[in-house]
Amino acid sequence: MSQQPQLPPIPKGGKIKHALSLGLDIWNNLDRFQDEYGDSFTLMLPGQGPMVWTGDPAVVKDIFSLKPEQYDPFAVQIPIDVGEECVLFQNFKKHQDSRKRIIPSLATAQLKSRAGVMHEIISEHIDSWQVGQEFDFPRVVGDITLDIICYTLFGLRHGARKERYKVLMNGWLTTSTNDTMFTIGQLMGARKFRAKLNAQYIKRCEQDKLGNLKKGILPWKQSLDYKVQLAKMIREDVHDIRARMDENEATLLSVFARAKYEDGEFLEMEKIISETIAMLVAGHETSAATSSWMLIWLLKNPQVMQKVRDEVAESVEKQGEYDPLTISELPFITACLNESQRLSPSAPATVRWLTEDTQLGKWLMPAGTCVAPCMYLTQRRKDVFGEDAHEYRPERWLDGTCKPKPWEFFPFGGGRRACAGMAQARQQLRIILAEIVRRVTFESNEDYIHNDQLPTPRLVGGQTEPKDGVLVTVKEVKPMAEGLPQLLQSA
Repeated sequence: MSQQPQLPPIPKGGKIKHALSLGLDIWNNLDRFQDEYGDSFTLMLPGQGPMVWTGDPAVVKDIFSLKPEQYDPFAVQIPIDVGEECVLFQNFKKHQDSRKRIIPSLATAQLKSRAGVMHEIISEHIDSWQVGQEFDFPRVVGDITLDIICYTLFGLRHGARKERYKVLMNGWLTTSTNDTMFTIGQLMGARKFRAKLNAQYIKRCEQDKLGNLKKGILPWKQSLDYKVQLAKMIREDVHDIRARMDENEATLLSVFARAKYEDGEFLEMEKIISETIAMLVAGHETSAATSSWMLIWLLKNPQVMQKVRDEVAESVEKQGEYDPLTISELPFITACLNESQRLSPSAPATVRWLTEDTQLGKWLMPAGTCVAPCMYLTQRRKDVFGEDAHEYRPERWLDGTCKPKPWEFFPFGGGRRACAGMAQARQQLRIILAEIVRRVTFESNEDYIHNDQLPTPRLVGGQTEPKDGVLVTVKEVKPMAEGLPQLLQSA
């Protein structure tokens, strides 16, 4: 008798309860489900088919090896209207062509040229901080990354247009990823909700109804206002770029705007807007979430924080200058980032929607199932990372004991759909955190800093952030020329 498709165990409770388990304290619930039901389990969620979460490396490996015809990327249950033409929702040749346009803009040469400007932006923010100032660290990093995004996307460092972009980008992110919008998306079904938002956005653009950016009766009204106005600015810049057709322009928007299909036609305007907004979401929320968890780990482990400072100081002394590109490649801070992303990944899982019955590990999963390789569960396995797998120990990445395979450590996803911006995201994070650790000393009264607990995570734009933020107080701010006597003398 041939094997029949079968779903892994389904935890008790209905669709609403399962949805709430992801929205409220997702990590503890994932741990609980794994303990009770095994490495693979099935959650039933409103508005969609079954969703199989797995922390089994064998299943993850098979998922990352799926062929394009075995899954439907358009079915991804993201409740945020980044645009239906985004590479995230494409497959086959359209997906390959889109990645070919994006990846060269994020290649090594471009990253080297942007490292210095990234450092300048970070330094400007640090210079504005005052001793005794208290702030929420994720939002501070979010503000830094918005400035970096304005530079990498649009080539803007200062001025009214840059500030307008920041207002609209931040407003759209805030109103599109809040708890209310996430809850509506879960209850209605994320794909259906996303399509509804996009249809209204297209209609508003056609009618040139910009809105007033104020709240309305409908909870998504303000989000639509921000997106319509943001898209209008992007269209204006695309028209200007195409009028110039300057091949030396290296901003991401310029690359998108000048790109053409094989028949010589420019990319559609909505395609460009979709890719631009997707870059905004990826560059902003991922960095804000990841840096928050890494700072928490460093505050909980002051000896590790000091080793980062020492490594950066040694590099500065050796180089005779502060080279952000060299700093971003230092081994210990890289190990600290790896360890933070291993234990507290910003994205809880990546997903594939099966179009046919598919053998994944020991399971023959039925068509219509969403399979979700779970970073959080997989990357904490003791049979992969050792008996101390739940401990924060960056040295494991340097002492030869930690050599995970691509389906055992995948904070940016895996397979042919791994994050195209992974290299830039990791470089940006290391430059931000290295400079903050080098120059700034924080203190925090958060209880979890002084025990073995982590704060409750919540999903923001598909990323896990500490539910109540990370409140820190600035104790000391060192000058940018710290460790560089020649600069101190001229200051």
